[in-house]
Amino acid sequence: MTSSGQVSVTFVVMAGGRGERLWPLVREATPKVCLSADGTRSLLRATIDRLRPAWPGAGWLIVTTAGQAKAVRATLPRSLRRHLLVEPQIKNTAACITLAALALAAGNPHHVMVVVPADHWVGQAQRFQRAIRRAIRLSVAHDAIAMIGVRPTHPHTGLGYLCADSLAEGHGAPRAFWLKRFIEKPSRAQALQLLRRPGTYWNSGTFVGTADKFLESVTEWLPEHTRRLAPLAASVRAAAGRRASPVGGRLARRLARAYRGLEAVSFDHGVMDHVGRGLVVDGGFSWADLGSWEAWARLGRSSARTVLLDAPRVTVIGQRGHLVAAVGVRDLVVVQTPSATLICRPGNAQAVREVVRRLAADPALHSAL
Repeated sequence: MTSSGQVSVTFVVMAGGRGERLWPLVREATPKVCLSADGTRSLLRATIDRLRPAWPGAGWLIVTTAGQAKAVRATLPRSLRRHLLVEPQIKNTAACITLAALALAAGNPHHVMVVVPADHWVGQAQRFQRAIRRAIRLSVAHDAIAMIGVRPTHPHTGLGYLCADSLAEGHGAPRAFWLKRFIEKPSRAQALQLLRRPGTYWNSGTFVGTADKFLESVTEWLPEHTRRLAPLAASVRAAAGRRASPVGGRLARRLARAYRGLEAVSFDHGVMDHVGRGLVVDGGFSWADLGSWEAWARLGRSSARTVLLDAPRVTVIGQRGHLVAAVGVRDLVVVQTPSATLICRPGNAQAVREVVRRLAADPALHSAL
């Protein structure tokens, strides 16, 4: 991996989430990261384009899962396809980050990982890039995991919150603070209180730190992750740069056995909920976790033509050229695709994954997945 300013950096892009809440637009053949929020680029390509200027010459590791590898590889630039690391199954972000940290630490334990989700929307790309650079330098200087916070705009119960403490450094921009408390997915009452508290940020899902700092934290709070995956570190690293799919054959089988015993837990909940020392960088950019139709609706992402008569607060997300008419209804989200249509109230959008579970349980409906 190349370096800048004597710091070796790799962008670790997490591109393996299920995205069940975005059914029916998200299917097995069309992962969430392959969708487009702007009508021009996939979320994955937009993430890569946004990251490149943040640290020129950085290395890359794109982590996805076996079921999504084909679609993810197709949307990647050709130059990055050999840097695709394939997990055998979805085990949430703690497993993804641990595997990436082990692969990088096998070459250089002081290598800095910039872990970024591939399914978020970010405005003001230059501010995002400044925050990334600040987080890299601070994480190295203080031997801590740095997170990038976004100022909350409403009481969201599906996100993590960062409560900032004192300034980590009295100079430099953007501002950086010591982490006082990490709160994952609070109740609505908690979220309202946090919204009023100074120094509160949404967790943007970006984590920055050296590979050995990530492993130190995972080993302390999720020891089974490192116990099962550490013996495979050198093999995974050796395979990652050799071919388009770095995990295959005997290594794939060994990795699958290791993954079967892992708890499916997020890095946020499994590790950062407990870490007593971390950094928060004030991102200063607009941001959205595109995990529900409510989030997509806020961005105004709809290509369908609509006719709404006496239909307040009806959001339609559909195929280009398709007409949707709504009459005498209110407070609905309508998502139209050629083979399936979803109709729900905005407040129930988080429950869409239950529809996916029922489809998976009924063989007659598997084609809708």
